[in-house]
Amino acid sequence: MKTLLLIAVIWGLALTVQPACLHAQAGQFGEYDVKAVFMANFFKFVEWPAPVREYRICIYGSDPFGQSMRTVEGMKVRGKMLEVRRPASLRALGDCHALFISSSERRRIHTLLEAVRGMDILTVGDTEGYAQEGVMVNFYIEASKVKFEINLNSVRSSRLTVSSQLLKLGRMVGDE
Repeated sequence: MKTLLLIAVIWGLALTVQPACLHAQAGQFGEYDVKAVFMANFFKFVEWPAPVREYRICIYGSDPFGQSMRTVEGMKVRGKMLEVRRPASLRALGDCHALFISSSERRRIHTLLEAVRGMDILTVGDTEGYAQEGVMVNFYIEASKVKFEINLNSVRSSRLTVSSQLLKLGRMVGDE
């Protein structure tokens, strides 16, 4: 019951297009519960160039989410099932639609970004400096709220189409 309430509350907040409402309280729910729901919600605002049967979130490196991804796994977004994977190698990243790059991969961030260059993968992180390094979406905490920044150069150099609604909600990094 608590999980359903969490989904309903955060999902309702994330579906609004007003920035003040989007940034769910990190303290009210677990930080990674909020980030998991945000990641699921990103699928509403991003288009992939090839048809997608199901959406896959991949977590690469040490998994900071713990049980939080269970909140969204199996959920339907835009009529498609959401699956969560934890690939163990760079070769397995090709099946991902959204790739969360853990802070444990900080020293390898350039290698990872190079490995997925040209793939239709939304890169996501929550490590200071990741957006400046080329990760497309990077979470940060401000005033106890989960927010995100978007690297416009990385988004523009991909084949993904990101809705202007999502762009309005994030803090821009790169050319505006």
